[in-house]
Amino acid sequence: MLIIFKILLVIVTIVLFVVFGIKKDEYCDYIFKLNKKQLYSLIPLVLFFLSFCLAYVPANNVGIKWSVFGGTQKETLNEGITIKSPLDKVENIPTTVEERTIENVELRTRDAQSVEGDINVKFIVDKKDAYKVYKRFGSLDNLKKNIVSNYSQKAVESVVTKYNVIDAIGSKKNTIYEESTNVLEKMFADEGVRLVSLTIKNMEPDDAIKKAISDEAVAKKAVETAEQNRQKAKKKAETNVIEAEAEAKANKLKERSLTKEILIQQMLEKWDGKLPAVTDGSSGLFDLDSLIK
Repeated sequence: MLIIFKILLVIVTIVLFVVFGIKKDEYCDYIFKLNKKQLYSLIPLVLFFLSFCLAYVPANNVGIKWSVFGGTQKETLNEGITIKSPLDKVENIPTTVEERTIENVELRTRDAQSVEGDINVKFIVDKKDAYKVYKRFGSLDNLKKNIVSNYSQKAVESVVTKYNVIDAIGSKKNTIYEESTNVLEKMFADEGVRLVSLTIKNMEPDDAIKKAISDEAVAKKAVETAEQNRQKAKKKAETNVIEAEAEAKANKLKERSLTKEILIQQMLEKWDGKLPAVTDGSSGLFDLDSLIK
């Protein structure tokens, strides 16, 4: 913003100097001649030099002042326009959440296997410590390249190396996130940076480990299926035994309940009322008692 303002002042100075110098001679021709009015053109020029005593700090930034005599100042400048010495330099440091992704990072596990993933880091520069960033790194871009990337990779590496490859990509993944975050928070704090979040994306082992994990999963599934079938067979056998015992008990109870009178009654209910066409003549038609003995 101030740079544009300075450029405009220079342009206005040149234009005014030329315009005030143009005069008509006795022949009504326009000529350029130095005169007192041209002194007015020096006003923008004076403002131009005074602009070197102003500094502009954009929104969501803090200004870090560097002095020829005192070096980097610990006290930061707030947003807006502020007055400074023309010999001082003001560097703006953003205080919004910044993001950095380190892709295809190779990590070693405890069992000497390798996993690869992308490390995503979100961080913010504390206003009170922004002078540290400028004093050590000069700009936020240098901080991202030299500190954020290196520290993030070191923090994750130091944690992943404590676990084997199966745990690193499986049950201990969230633990690795938490431990890496704690390590990186301490490392960033020394540099005036506050960690917002750390995530590890697409963390996967090499092809050989992938195949071993897949084979193990297939074998585990086969064992589980066999166990399920065994349990089903056992349950079915137990059910069959229970059903057989119940049927035997029912038959036994049924036998006990069939008295002579009941059998005669059931036979009479089923008789159609017709007598046999042939008898031996020795006795009556038939003896009910003899039929149920």
